[in-house]
Amino acid sequence: MIIFVVIYQMLNLQDSLLSGSENEVTIVSVGDIFIHKSVFESVYDLRKKSYDFNPCFEYVKEYLSSADLATAWFGGVLDSTGPYTGYPCFKTPKDLSKALKTNGFDILFRTNHTLDYGFKGLRTTTKILKEDSLIQIGAYISEEESKEIYVFEKNGIKIAFLSYTYGTNGIPIPEPWMVKLINLKEINQDIERAKTMSDFIIVALHFGIEYQRYPNKEQKKIVKKISEMGADMIIGSHPHVIQPVEVVEISDKKIFVAYSLGNFFCGQRKRYTDTGIILKYTIAKDSVKTYLKEVKYIPTYVAKYRVNSKYEFKILPIAKSIRLYTEGHLKFIGERNYNRMVSALKETTDHIDNPNINFTFDE
Repeated sequence: MIIFVVIYQMLNLQDSLLSGSENEVTIVSVGDIFIHKSVFESVYDLRKKSYDFNPCFEYVKEYLSSADLATAWFGGVLDSTGPYTGYPCFKTPKDLSKALKTNGFDILFRTNHTLDYGFKGLRTTTKILKEDSLIQIGAYISEEESKEIYVFEKNGIKIAFLSYTYGTNGIPIPEPWMVKLINLKEINQDIERAKTMSDFIIVALHFGIEYQRYPNKEQKKIVKKISEMGADMIIGSHPHVIQPVEVVEISDKKIFVAYSLGNFFCGQRKRYTDTGIILKYTIAKDSVKTYLKEVKYIPTYVAKYRVNSKYEFKILPIAKSIRLYTEGHLKFIGERNYNRMVSALKETTDHIDNPNINFTFDE
């Protein structure tokens, strides 16, 4: 079988391995992005008759664009024509794709909403993402593409990304290769192939029970098996709330696992669903090994507020935004959002800070 390898070649690669020094790659990963009706209506410009999502990312763009690579989970489909819809089947204006690229994203993992509008929706979404140079992992419009393993390369470090979802909400998958499901046998085969072409393997899992703040037995079972297969890091989404992190030890190897990064951008307002984290990590390579050198997180909050008679949304880094508000900035979000950020920061840090593995929040 032919192995198709996609390697993102960065300019000015530095091969300092020859001198025995250490090379690094910095990555940020966030949770779910899925656009409810309240969100796409809020960004519609009646005068221009277009959708502008860019202001929503104003305060988090620096975190995304400053990393070597940024990833997220995207739920739903993209299209250039409406009518656009939110839950339960998401159809989002294509303008979101360009905004994601403009604000620093590189990779989008796919979710249980990948086939909300069937194969036609997947085909349209894939076309739009390719036009905006965004990498889609976990959903494919050809069997040939489904065999590709995406490998990001920079500074002599090759990082493979694999992505799987638990299902498609009961919507039939026309061909088994169109959506990568959590099938342990196939995941094992993919990891074995990824080992031959990369130094470090990150597995993204869309799994777990919605609104449950702790991983269940099934999640832990899946994570343990994938760790045993050779994954170097596992990140997850789908519960729409943040779940704790842990380190799984397999023999003499330690695998960092973030079960759910929460919601990054959506219209959900139920408690805990308005928050998420930006996972910020560094992968290093020396003359001996490639390893996860450091991992921190930035708590985030989706603020919803009125400007005149219209609602608007902003994704905010919580700790920094609390400071800005107290200094007299960000007053437009209102006292209610400020008070929610204060409580959300404590909720988040109490829930996932883990000093034993040096996992603490960063502003």
